[in-house]
Amino acid sequence: MINTSSIAATRILEKFSIYSGTKACISHLTRLPRVELGPEMVRVATIEPGMVETEPPDHVEDPDASALMAGLVHDIDCLKSEDIAETVAFMAAVPRHVNLTEITIMPTARAI
Repeated sequence: MINTSSIAATRILEKFSIYSGTKACISHLTRLPRVELGPEMVRVATIEPGMVETEPPDHVEDPDASALMAGLVHDIDCLKSEDIAETVAFMAAVPRHVNLTEITIMPTARAI
């Protein structure tokens, strides 16, 4: 099982407290079944991507937060959905006894 969270789970941005909180919840709730199901050889992991091209800033209602996202999208070469898919495929393809518990994937040009 691979859940999708966000770098916002650990890297807090002003104006994104609710988003960050929900992503932190996803990341933490993924740790619980990992502990419970690991002995049964069930792998449970979280992928935490940075800015992905599929996240348009216009869906954010706060003008300051929307401007921050628009600036980030303008300033960096965002990740693409294919980048996330390739990383998930890699996570799933490792040997059964290996669990890549949490992977953060970021655009190279800028880390938040």
